[in-house]
Amino acid sequence: MLQTLLKIGEWQSQGKSEWDRFLEAPKVESIDKKGNEITNYVLPIIFDLDEMKIFVEKENLREYRESDVEYLKALKIQGGNNKAIYPTVPSSKLIQFYKTFFGKVNSNVKEGELSESLKKEDYKNNDTFSNLLNKIFILKDECLEKLNYWNEKKGTKEIDIRAIDKEFDLSINEKIVLVYASLKASSFDFRTPTPFSTIQEYAGFLENKFFAKPTENTKLRRNLSSKLCYASGKSHLDVQELDLPRNGYSLNAMFVTTTKNFASKFNDKNFVANYQLSKKHQEYLSYASNFLLSNYKTRIANIDHVIIPNFQNSDKLDLEMALTGIKKKSDILFNFDILENMVKDYQVESDGIFWINYLAFESDGNFFKSTENIKDVSQFHFQKIIETLTDIHWELKESTFVDWNNVMSDYGIRGKFFNFNTIYNLIPLRKDKEKKNKALDLFKSIFENRNITKSLLFDSFKELMLCHFFERYNSYTNIPKSSKDYLGKSIRNSVFKYLAFIQVLKKLKLIDMDELTDQQTEELQNKYDKAIQDFFSKMQLTPEQQAMFYLGRMLNAVEWIQIKKKIKKTVINLVNFNGMGKDDIERLRNNLINKARQHSQVGKVVFTNGRFSELFNYNNWKMPATEALFFLLTGYSFGTNKIEEEQRQNLELEEDINL
Repeated sequence: MLQTLLKIGEWQSQGKSEWDRFLEAPKVESIDKKGNEITNYVLPIIFDLDEMKIFVEKENLREYRESDVEYLKALKIQGGNNKAIYPTVPSSKLIQFYKTFFGKVNSNVKEGELSESLKKEDYKNNDTFSNLLNKIFILKDECLEKLNYWNEKKGTKEIDIRAIDKEFDLSINEKIVLVYASLKASSFDFRTPTPFSTIQEYAGFLENKFFAKPTENTKLRRNLSSKLCYASGKSHLDVQELDLPRNGYSLNAMFVTTTKNFASKFNDKNFVANYQLSKKHQEYLSYASNFLLSNYKTRIANIDHVIIPNFQNSDKLDLEMALTGIKKKSDILFNFDILENMVKDYQVESDGIFWINYLAFESDGNFFKSTENIKDVSQFHFQKIIETLTDIHWELKESTFVDWNNVMSDYGIRGKFFNFNTIYNLIPLRKDKEKKNKALDLFKSIFENRNITKSLLFDSFKELMLCHFFERYNSYTNIPKSSKDYLGKSIRNSVFKYLAFIQVLKKLKLIDMDELTDQQTEELQNKYDKAIQDFFSKMQLTPEQQAMFYLGRMLNAVEWIQIKKKIKKTVINLVNFNGMGKDDIERLRNNLINKARQHSQVGKVVFTNGRFSELFNYNNWKMPATEALFFLLTGYSFGTNKIEEEQRQNLELEEDINL
């Protein structure tokens, strides 16, 4: 993995200055949605210490240039508790500009956060620079007045570029994208407005912060002879202890004080001596970290992961093509918004053999903590997972026993693709009450090619049904909300998505579902019976699972009778959503027959009751209760598919004609 990171870092460093990895360009659009050209501006906010005024004037606007990012030192905003040190900011982050010179809004601080940072950093600040910042601080109230924007929706004032946009009366195709501090102060020898980024003391502060020289102790530990660089595996003269910028949002921040990951076999007491790298390779690792965290993140089971590939031979590899292909495939697997028409050309191949690591992490900008790692997913297994998901999706879409388009319509969006994000919404996770993310553990097992126990699936399904039945959505925040009025639809969607997931696991040979043995089947009489038998064949249901399916068909038929008679509390309330044991099954079957008899509709359940009786093993029933619940609701949900809807419409038409 390290070799790949070094290659990515070397690739990303080409043609870039030493500042590039610490800078961030503003978001710039050249053309709007209608094809009209957009003009992007840079705005200086002038601190005039001669007149003790702040000038924010339209006439000072000029068009944005890419070179402004480095010249004006548009630093990346550091998260967490890091102090603001940003005289130049994207217009969307104007609050960071204010905090740099004046501290937090509505606070009683006596200095800006840049002044605080100068004292805390290992930097010899001089009195002149301190006096300069103190004098700027006097302009706090005037700055607040000029940058404050009244947000009508929130009913509050806030630091926002819209205050300046409103004052300048810019057109819809004129955008201020970058704002920077400019200084005029004759007593400090700044007789004309001067960008703050060019002030010698500030430039020295940044040099010290981002390019601090090794300490004397580190120098003494060096030998004049070359040393082995752990990352490259080669000897270099400038090998030293890992010395990275103090911004904690970095993959490399994990490897400074721990023995995990890259340095897994190192003794923590000798870490400094062992994990040492040349200056060039430290820079490469830093570039690689910035690049991957900016462009190759994904959310798996609602947790941030960074994609870290490992190529067998990266010497002649087209990294851009390879990484783009891997990212596109990852989006197919995990992206919430992926549509089936985006999957049709998913076969993006990359040269060479590779493995993928998905590193789950937490970070507030001060630290970078790895919480989980999906390790060494081979190119071949990765591709097989995508192909299997795609095959199952299209098989169900083209089947006659389910309206798959309807099942996959999330939040009114049709044409959604069945992927791991779909599955994540089927695994109930209690908010803030479970230490382990069950969905992430499940996905990790799949990617690492380890078997899944079917009890895990049926237990999760039971919990999902209880969530829908009792509307426990506040406890299970990853489950899309529904209501009792749509319980049948929620059950149907859940059942068929679980069936799709089970089929995926079967094809990947990761689950043993006691596949159906060869049996003689009766001659099918109609289109609907053929659809059922086709369903049994495709899903490979055992006789016991078929028995529960037919009991579910009885449940659906009796509920339909009750709905037509406008009975509000239907037989769905007779189901034990904690699981259907043998006694629960027999009790439900008897109740369904009695309900059908009460409404003089026994004929509607004769066939399904007969099939249930033939398949149900009264003397030796061993199916787990949660599995029985799943296949009961599978049969129940089968009744909402498009074939039966056609049958019901025909029956209702016949009844109307007879009347």
